[in-house]
Amino acid sequence: LDLLQSYQPVPGPRGKIGIPMGLNFYELLPFWHSFWTSLGFEVIPSPLSTRSLYLDGQHTIPSDTVCFPAKLMHGHIEALLRQGIDTIFYPCMSYNIDEGLGDNHYNCPVVAYYPEVLSANVEELKQKTFIHDYVGIHRKRDFPIKMHQILNQYFSGISLHEVQKAAKAAYEEYDKYFAQVHKEGERIIEEAERLHKPIIVLSGRPYHLDPEINHGINKLITSLGAAVISEDVISNRVEKFRTGVLNQWTYHSRLYAAAKYIGTRPDMNLVQLVSFGCGVDAITTDEVREILEAEGKIYTQIKIDEITNLGAVKIRLRSLFAALEQ
Repeated sequence: LDLLQSYQPVPGPRGKIGIPMGLNFYELLPFWHSFWTSLGFEVIPSPLSTRSLYLDGQHTIPSDTVCFPAKLMHGHIEALLRQGIDTIFYPCMSYNIDEGLGDNHYNCPVVAYYPEVLSANVEELKQKTFIHDYVGIHRKRDFPIKMHQILNQYFSGISLHEVQKAAKAAYEEYDKYFAQVHKEGERIIEEAERLHKPIIVLSGRPYHLDPEINHGINKLITSLGAAVISEDVISNRVEKFRTGVLNQWTYHSRLYAAAKYIGTRPDMNLVQLVSFGCGVDAITTDEVREILEAEGKIYTQIKIDEITNLGAVKIRLRSLFAALEQ
C-alpha cells in the first residue's frame, strides 16, 4: 500500500486526469500513472476508501448484489467529482496481462466492465469527460496504436510517437513495481525462515489491499506471531499445471499457483479472502481447497467487506494456528 501511495501527482501542461482508486487500479496504478504522467497529465488518484466515501456513492449503486469492492467505486467517482476533476479515466479491460499460468487471462466481468455501470448510473459523469473505452494492455504491440486512436477522441495534439513513448514507460514501471513486490516478499520469507515463524499467504485479489475491504486482517495475523505475504509473491514459482476447473482468469491463476507452491512448504499456509457477492469465488474456493488438501494442508477462508467486527475472524485464525501446532 505504501508503494502504491508513492505514486503522487506530478503537475503537467495537459491538465488533470482522475483515477478512481479501486478494483484493478490496485495493481495497474503504476502502469497508468506512468503512462499519463509521461504524456504530460497530472494524475489524481481518489483518496483511500473509508466508510464515509462508500456512503457518499451509495445513491448511484444500481444493484446491491454486486461485490463490495465494486460498490466502493461509486464513492471513488463521487470523491473525484467533488474535487472538481473534469476528466476521469477508468477503462474497460476484458483481459489482464498474460502471466502464463492459466488457460486464458481474463479479468472477471465486474473488474472488466464496471466502468459501463458507472457511466450508466452516475448522472454527473455525463457532464464530464469519462474515458472508459475498451483497452487491451495485454497486446503490447497493438496497445499504443489503439490507445492513440482513443486519445484522439478526447484530446488534440497527442502524437503516436508520444503514446509509444508513454506506453514504453508504463510497461517498464509495471515490471519495476512487481519486482519491488517480489523483493519485499522475498525479504519477509527470509526473515520468517531465520526466526522460524510460520508464513501465512493472505490470498485474494489485488484490491483486497484496500483498508476498507480487509479491515487490517494482515495486522491481526502478524499480531498472532506469523509473517504475511500475498499470493503474487510466490505465484511465479510454479509452472502452469492442470486444474479441475477452467483456469481462465489472471487473479485466479495466481491463487491456484500459490496454493500449489504452498504444498511444497511446511512453513507456509494459505488464508483466502473472499468478497460477499463474488460469483467467481464460488469456483476458486473449491479449487484452492482441493489443491491444498491434496498436499495435506488446511484451507482457511475469511469472508470480508462490510464486516466491522473482527471477533469471528480472530477465532478462525486462532483455530488455524492451534491446528497447525497439533
